[in-house]
Amino acid sequence: MHRDLMGARRRWPLRISRRRLILAASAALVATGVRPIRTGALPEAAPGASVDPLFQPFFEQYGGASVLGEPLTLRFERNGRNAQLFNNFLLEHWPEHAGTPYEIQPALLGALASGYRYFNEVAPFRSWSQVEYVPATRHSLRFGFLDTWHAHGSSDLLGLPISEEVPDDGVTAQWFQRGRLSYDPQRSVPIQFDDIGRQWLAHSVDDIDAEYAVEPLPPAEPDAAPPLRMTLTNRGRATWPSSGPDAVALGFRWADPYTPADHAPPNEQALPHDLPPGEALTLEVPAQLPSRPGQFRLQPDLRQNGEWFSSRGVAAPLVEAYAQLATPEVRVGLLDISDDNPAAERATITSTNGMVVRDEGGALLAETSGQEQISVERDIPNELQLLTLPDGSRIATVGKVLVAPQDGSMLRLLETDPWTTYRGTLEFAWLPAFTTAWVINTLPMEDYLSGIVEQGDHIGWEALRASVIAFRSYGTAVRTGKRARGALFDVAASTRHTPTLFTRDQVYHGMAREFSGTRLREAAAATRGMVMAYAGETIMSVYFSRADGRTRSWHDVWGGKPKPWAMGVPDPYSVGQRLLGHGIGLPLRSANAMAADGANAEQILTAYYTGIDFQFIY
Repeated sequence: MHRDLMGARRRWPLRISRRRLILAASAALVATGVRPIRTGALPEAAPGASVDPLFQPFFEQYGGASVLGEPLTLRFERNGRNAQLFNNFLLEHWPEHAGTPYEIQPALLGALASGYRYFNEVAPFRSWSQVEYVPATRHSLRFGFLDTWHAHGSSDLLGLPISEEVPDDGVTAQWFQRGRLSYDPQRSVPIQFDDIGRQWLAHSVDDIDAEYAVEPLPPAEPDAAPPLRMTLTNRGRATWPSSGPDAVALGFRWADPYTPADHAPPNEQALPHDLPPGEALTLEVPAQLPSRPGQFRLQPDLRQNGEWFSSRGVAAPLVEAYAQLATPEVRVGLLDISDDNPAAERATITSTNGMVVRDEGGALLAETSGQEQISVERDIPNELQLLTLPDGSRIATVGKVLVAPQDGSMLRLLETDPWTTYRGTLEFAWLPAFTTAWVINTLPMEDYLSGIVEQGDHIGWEALRASVIAFRSYGTAVRTGKRARGALFDVAASTRHTPTLFTRDQVYHGMAREFSGTRLREAAAATRGMVMAYAGETIMSVYFSRADGRTRSWHDVWGGKPKPWAMGVPDPYSVGQRLLGHGIGLPLRSANAMAADGANAEQILTAYYTGIDFQFIY
C-alpha cells in the first residue's frame, strides 16, 4: 500500500515542485499501449481514450465510470510505474504486489490536486456510528460522506481524509489522499466523486508551476522572528510579474497541528523583481513566531490575483516552526538514608569519566578521574557530612554536597543498584531536624522522562507518545506543587530505595531505562514540552496499569473536591479483566491496545481524561 504521505513529516531542506511530483519516464513500448512521454513531460489528454486492459479489472470492481470517471489519457509511465488518469482518480500499477488486491492502486491524486496544502485539523474524539475520527490524519468523516467512503472501499479507493468538510464553489467538499467527494442537495445524486483528475490535468499544462527550496528554521523563543530563507524557482511558462494587477507574491499560512490559528502569519512578501521561467531568487523573511511555546508549522505559498498556487495544484511545503523555552530541571529523590531504609548508610558515588565535588557554597572539595569513587555519610552528633575521598582521606563539611560529572561523563550511585547510572548531577542533602538524608538527581525534564520504566520500549509509537505526555503532565503538576511548598525535591524515584515515598510518584531508573531501548526518549523529544491541561492548567495526570471495563473518578477513590478531568469513563479495552492499580486516569495497557488499533496519542488521552486540551509549556 501507499505510505501515508500526509501523516509523515517531511525532511528538510525541502525541494518541492509539481512537475517533479509528476515526472513521466521516457522509455516506453508502443506495442504494449504505453504512450511515450519524454522525461519531464506531462501526461497528455487523449479524447475518446478507453480503459487500458491493465486497469480494467480495478475499474469494474470499484464502480466503473460512475465512480472513477471516464479515462482522460492513454496508459503512460509515471515515476517508473504504468499509470492512467481518469476524471476522478489516477490509477497506478504496482508489479511488486502482483497477485494481491494492491497490484492496482489509486495514486495520491487528492494530495497532488490540493497542492499538499494544509487543512485545519480537529481535536481527537470518540467515534460513533455516524461520525468517525481518523487519528492518522487528524480528520473525521461524517454522515453521508462516511457512508459513501465505506460503500466504495474506504481507504482502498479514496484513501484517508486530509480535510474536514469545506465549502468549495457553492458545494460542500471533503478532500481525501486519493480523491474528493462533494455534496450538493440540489443535485439528483447529492454526494458525488469530483473530477479532480480533469482539474489536475488542466492545471498541469497551464503556465503556473514553482519549486521551493526551504532551509530549516531553527527553534527560537516565543515572539522571536528567526529568518526563514528559501529559494523560489519559476518552473512555469510565464514570467512572474513583481508588480501590477497580476503580481506574484509570497504569502504564508499557519498550519498548527494542535492549537487554533490565533496568531497572524508573517506578512506577504513582494518579489524584488520579475522572475522569468527557469530563473530563481532567494528570499529571507522574518518568521514571527507566536507568543507562546509550541510546535507550529508554517506553509509558504505563492499567490496571484488572490489565488494560492496550491489551489492550482502546485505543491506548497510545510516548514516546522518551533517556539521553545528552556527545558525545566527536575529534582528527583533517588535514595532515602534514614531509619526507614537501614540498608543505606551512605552514598557511594563514582562516574564513567570523572567528576567534580563541591560544597553548598561552591568551594571545590574533590576532583576525580576515571572510575574513582567517593562516599558521603552523616555525622549526626556534629551535624556534619563526612566525605571519604579515593585515597582514603576524609573531609567534614556542612550543608549540601554537590557532585557534577566531567564533560562526557555520567554519575553512578552504587546504593541504587541495579539502576546506578544517571544523567545530570547528584546532591547529598541532610535534613538534621529529621536526622535523614537524601541523594537527589537534578536533570532536564526530558532526560527524567526518558528514565521512567512504567512502559516498555516494545509498545506502539502512539502509545509511547501518549504515555510520555501523561508522564510529563504528572511530573510538571507535582513539581509545581512541591516547589510552591519549598520541598527538597520535586518527585521521588519511587523504587525500593525510597521506602518513605515508594509508589508515590513515577518509577524512575535513570539511564538503565535507556539501556533497554531509546524509543521512549525519542517520544519525549517528539512531544517536547507538551502537556494535558484543563481550563489552562496542567493536570496531575495519574495513571495505572489495568482497568476492569471502566475507570474511576478521583473523588470516588481518594475523596476531596471532584476533578472534572478525572471523572471515570467506560473502557472497552479492559472488559472482563481485573483492576490493577487505583483505577484513575489512563490505564496503560488499554493505551497500548488503542494504539495497536490505530489510535494516536491525542485520541488515547482524550478517551480517558475528560475535557482536556493540549498545550506546550516550554
